Amino acid sequence: MDTIKLSSSSRRNAKSCIYIGIALAIISVGILYIPNIAVSFIAAFGIILAYLGIRIGLSKSAQPQFGLVLCHDHLQFHHRYGGWALPWEQIERFGIPSVGRGFERIELNYIGIRLRDEQFLLNTLSPRLCAHLLTEQRSALFAALRQECPTGSCPSDHLLEDDYYHTHSGETYHGLKAMFANRMANMRQMTGYDLLIDQSIVEQSPEKFLRLARDFRSQCLAGNVNRG
Repeated sequence: MDTIKLSSSSRRNAKSCIYIGIALAIISVGILYIPNIAVSFIAAFGIILAYLGIRIGLSKSAQPQFGLVLCHDHLQFHHRYGGWALPWEQIERFGIPSVGRGFERIELNYIGIRLRDEQFLLNTLSPRLCAHLLTEQRSALFAALRQECPTGSCPSDHLLEDDYYHTHSGETYHGLKAMFANRMANMRQMTGYDLLIDQSIVEQSPEKFLRLARDFRSQCLAGNVNRG
């Protein structure tokens, strides 16, 4: 199977933001010298907008060019603070996680991955990446908790993950890795998936990606069986 690299939508319009910010800064500085209070306020506001535009553009540029890479034997995830690689055998299924009760389910803006063994992933994650993923996935956690407790007044043990985690195989984790492991366990309980990837990580629609990933995984696993 040929490797498929999926561009990250997080980098979209990065250069445009930078160029517009620079142009706005030049214009604002130019009119700043006009002896008029109203014009000076407009120029100052323009400089603030220019700064924000350049900062957003630089932040977008720092994102990896490819968010996900499908290889013949594994799936790669690229983040500005690290990444991970999962063999296809370690992935049980893909899907769009949903939360709710009964027949009323609300889909989250994430791609869900259910793992066969969370320990394999935990051993490859850096604490730095764990910290950022914990922060980025809090919106999914809050959405799930809102469905469990619509009034918002119910106490929840999921708001702050424990920094201790013990796997079924006897491995013990501490610190950020343990917190991320507990987050995965909580998300599996509430959504059915351990690992959540923001849908913005790829430019194509989540439905199209899921078809691609499922077909690619099936063909790779079938090829591995035939070679064996």
